[in-house]
Amino acid sequence: MGAIEIKQLKKDYKDVQALKGLDLVVEEGQVYGFCGPNGAGKSTTLKILVGLVYATGGEASIKGIDVLNNGVEAREHIGYLPESYGMPGGDTVRKFLTYMGILSGMSKEDVAKAIEAISAEINLTDNLDRKIKTLSKGNKQRVGIAQAMIHNPDILLFDEPTTGLDPLGRNEVLDAMKAFAEKGKTVIFSTHILSDVEKICDTVGIIHEGLLIEQGSPEELRQKHGSKDLDEVFLKVASHGN
Repeated sequence: MGAIEIKQLKKDYKDVQALKGLDLVVEEGQVYGFCGPNGAGKSTTLKILVGLVYATGGEASIKGIDVLNNGVEAREHIGYLPESYGMPGGDTVRKFLTYMGILSGMSKEDVAKAIEAISAEINLTDNLDRKIKTLSKGNKQRVGIAQAMIHNPDILLFDEPTTGLDPLGRNEVLDAMKAFAEKGKTVIFSTHILSDVEKICDTVGIIHEGLLIEQGSPEELRQKHGSKDLDEVFLKVASHGN
């Protein structure tokens, strides 16, 4: 059983069919790179998994739990970072993360320990007592990542997690995601930065017009398409849709 299993998942938005029967399996402990052009269905897929969007048809499960019918139970295993994230600007980072941890059912003592550990991993420690509204875009992104990880979930769903980060910040976040997977957790993240995918992903899935059209390890995809890197693979596959 995969950590995430999706079968013939569909989503219609009025006249637009965002997902046309998506099939996808992400195995336990993998770092899975979810790639595709704008409008391909990446964010829609992640939003369905966390219950922000209802599917039109198909199936989806988290650790064997039916997301579409038992969403509350499934979400207990998930940490989620959306592409756009609104946070209370007047709160300090520490206050916000404490609130999010307690909301997840953690004790104040466990939240405090988790905040220190995660902040050290993603270089957020120096900003813990600053108000969120004073932070740079990159540091706000770090706060979003920390809130997704605060309750030590089994599965992380990240939508464009390195957006707005400088190269050093990107590496710190990528290292944190890899470390998370090495503890037996599962990470799926969407991104347009394919060099990030090559650094840490065990498996890459390319989605186009609501369907998974290619999947494999970075090395497998490079060899299959005779390409020097994933950027070249992506351009070949996405431009032809197969």
